[in-house]
Amino acid sequence: VEAQRRGWLWQNPLPQGSLIHALRFAADKRHGWAVGNDGVILRTDDGGFDWDAQDSPVSTPLYGLFVRDRKAAVAVGARGAVLTTDDGGDRWTLRQTNVKDHLSSVAFAGERQQTGWAVGTYGRIIATTDGGRTWREQASGTTAHLFSVSFGDERTGVAVGARGTLLTTRDGGETWKRHEIEGEWAELPLTGASFAGRSQRAVVVGFAGLILKTDDGGETWSRANIFEQRPDLRNVFFADERNGWAVGSEGAVLSTADGGASWLPVSVKTAPRLEAIHFADAETGWAAGADGLILRTDNGGLEWRRLSGGGREDLADIFFLDGSRGWAVGSRGRILSTTSGGRRWTQQVSGVNVRLAHVFFVDELRGWAVGEGGTILRTENGGVIWARAETEFTTELSGVHFFDASSGLAVGERGTVARTTDGGRTWTRRPSNTVTWLEDVAYADARRAIAVGAMGMVLRTEDGGETWKYVETNAREWLYDVTFADAKRGFAVGQRGLVMRTDDAGAKWRQLETNVELNLFAISAASVKDALAVGDQGRVLHTRDGGETWETLPLPATLPLLAVSYRGGTQAWVAGRGGAILRRTDSSVATVSIPKLKLPPALRRSKSGRDGAPELPAGNDIPRALPPPSKKPPTEPR
Repeated sequence: VEAQRRGWLWQNPLPQGSLIHALRFAADKRHGWAVGNDGVILRTDDGGFDWDAQDSPVSTPLYGLFVRDRKAAVAVGARGAVLTTDDGGDRWTLRQTNVKDHLSSVAFAGERQQTGWAVGTYGRIIATTDGGRTWREQASGTTAHLFSVSFGDERTGVAVGARGTLLTTRDGGETWKRHEIEGEWAELPLTGASFAGRSQRAVVVGFAGLILKTDDGGETWSRANIFEQRPDLRNVFFADERNGWAVGSEGAVLSTADGGASWLPVSVKTAPRLEAIHFADAETGWAAGADGLILRTDNGGLEWRRLSGGGREDLADIFFLDGSRGWAVGSRGRILSTTSGGRRWTQQVSGVNVRLAHVFFVDELRGWAVGEGGTILRTENGGVIWARAETEFTTELSGVHFFDASSGLAVGERGTVARTTDGGRTWTRRPSNTVTWLEDVAYADARRAIAVGAMGMVLRTEDGGETWKYVETNAREWLYDVTFADAKRGFAVGQRGLVMRTDDAGAKWRQLETNVELNLFAISAASVKDALAVGDQGRVLHTRDGGETWETLPLPATLPLLAVSYRGGTQAWVAGRGGAILRRTDSSVATVSIPKLKLPPALRRSKSGRDGAPELPAGNDIPRALPPPSKKPPTEPR
């Protein structure tokens, strides 16, 4: 798959977790594509029940998609990218457009569907007459960002965009006419446009529930009735002259059966961000959006089922005991576990519905997790049963670490430090002498441990956690994570690419240059020299020399990474927003070197499955779709 080609493999959600901006299907309702962030291109040959990633010549977002038939498609995206395929996606070709604006939508019209248009930022419109191979610019008469384009025939089209921009053409785009929107919607973005079949009827949608309709090719427009609060609508699609659907934020799905005059809401059970909608006919349709979510309906949108697999709750921490056994925790009490190195993840019953921030195990049976409301969970059977410890804490706990099966520490809000000496059965509050938020804690040895937190806070204990002293580092950035590779060497990471190292169990710290300004949320060390740090925008940093130099590992996602577990080589897992879990597949994958500054390192002061994996339980999520029964006749007995 594409992720594996870049050195990482998606393990949750499946087939991948990047935002999907568009999806389209051929008329046979079986062959289709979906495109999205990070150059993602997915292909299905069975109506969406199975998806395969295809090689993309770009790694930037793809926003728009048009499918001509089961073999031919056109995708458009950031930096003027236009991709075409004529062989079912086995090969995608990057076409020359001579524009650098981000292209957000593409549409084709005509009997042979060779005439097409793409629109984008700063009023950019480009057109083609050869199926997307070559393109020329058209004058739109606006500098507003354009978000969607649709054509009813080769001459009649509509394009919409920011600040209520509504453009129509009657001559194939040679000239465009702007229509003014009056009232409270005048400055709101219009985000989607669709012609209803081959008629002169078209509908455009926008934020605050705005839906406009025309029956004369765009000469006049009227506002449609919407029986719903005002969701921000992102896209609209018509299967024929009467049946249409619109999708948007908070899981909004609206449908019409009268050509767009009136719209009714449909529930999809949860509230995901939906960006894309497509129907092959009045009954069969698909929707897609955030966290790689893909949905399907077979009854005109009355009921929706998931085609994508896995959970989508944010994951705050991931921990692997070895190359096989691991756990991840996150929002709404989510605890996932694996005994197969992440090929299969199962959900464990936590018994709580609060956000869990950290998880730690000392062996395959005994582990702990902490989170909101002073929550401390404990297991003695690998997570089959989690029990909540009775404590006096009500403040949020954000870090937990055990030196052995008996001695453990937990830290959190308002300088909270808790200590246990009986394996987590009972906990006592210890004085930290601060009310600063503490993010994480880690043992260097049985007596010495370090806690880190807001405004560069570093606390150190030399008596197993009974008493704590402030350590001056001159750093004022928020510190998110701390780890020790052995009894002396440790690392801490934080805001604006801050990485610090200690070589004396935390008594002194020095800053390491990363040349990264993004927040780093987690670090994990496989040895005193080998460590991985992760953070915003999918950033993964790797050092092989104890942090003296850092390299960026390419990751097929730009979502925030909140956790990492690294045991060396390919035994590396990262986790974060939208339930994302990825595993490294090639420890020799090419890296991107970060130039080293000539300035010496100095502490700065801030001025401020397809392998038989069981499906995770749906819980409150959208139910999983099941493929229709096979029509293949049973095999005759021999």
